Amino acid sequence: MSGEYIEAENPNAAEAFPYCVRETAYGRTLSFDPAFHVMHWHDDVQFLYVAEGTIEVQTLEDLVTIRQGEGCFLGKDVVHCVRSTKTAHYYNFLYPADRLRLAPDNPANDDIALVTSGTALPFYPLTAATGWERRALALLQELVSFTKETPDAFPCHVLVRLLALVLLLRTHAPLEHGKAAEDSNTLRTKQILRYIAAHYAEDITLEDFAQSAHCSKSACLRAFHVSLNTTPYKYLIEYRLEQAALLLRQTQTPIGEIAEAVGFHQFSLFGKSFKRMTGQTPKEYRKAQALAI
Repeated sequence: MSGEYIEAENPNAAEAFPYCVRETAYGRTLSFDPAFHVMHWHDDVQFLYVAEGTIEVQTLEDLVTIRQGEGCFLGKDVVHCVRSTKTAHYYNFLYPADRLRLAPDNPANDDIALVTSGTALPFYPLTAATGWERRALALLQELVSFTKETPDAFPCHVLVRLLALVLLLRTHAPLEHGKAAEDSNTLRTKQILRYIAAHYAEDITLEDFAQSAHCSKSACLRAFHVSLNTTPYKYLIEYRLEQAALLLRQTQTPIGEIAEAVGFHQFSLFGKSFKRMTGQTPKEYRKAQALAI
């Protein structure tokens, strides 16, 4: 959930135990700014638990509200974003899908991969509607407790619970064995989003969007509307603002240079767009972020 649309990186991916927890409490996290909601994906299995309030999880196929005491699962490479209010408090638990496995040639790895690959089960909301989901939520609550008090043999505790969660999904969730290829709207939207990630600082036209998805302009607009209920251009603006916010937080680059670097050639338009998105001017935002550190 960091940074870009984008293949987001797990900051612990190179470590021996690449488990990562991201906590968002009342509008603040250390890893990203919740004023922006860009779509992203990653190599990790992701479990999410809501401790307070409600959030929305959007994929290219679903938009689901997750309430207090509920959670969800997201498989590897599933494009998604999380939207929350300043009254929400939730946790993300991430672990690289390709490393959540047993010894080589262990047949259990096939069952684990069926859940984690993001193909047979891209996304699954967890409520208290069934017994097995309540067991899954109890496991997520235990992972939450580990953020407050780390037990002895911490990696073992975490892996046992992650694998138990995977087993519950493998046993009870509706897996789509041999799932058909993505529909054309989803595929085109992914191609456009990848194009935006690579070219957001450039001048981009609707024709560029359409060519990136190998379709007509009307098909391009239709695909984006069906998948994300917005237009490619509106998403491009939000993506540029996300990149600008990142630079404002992490660098002392002059604001005018940041505007130009992310694709805003009119400084006044950048300032108006940024304030409309965040409620602050770029200067106010940078100052507020510095004070929050």
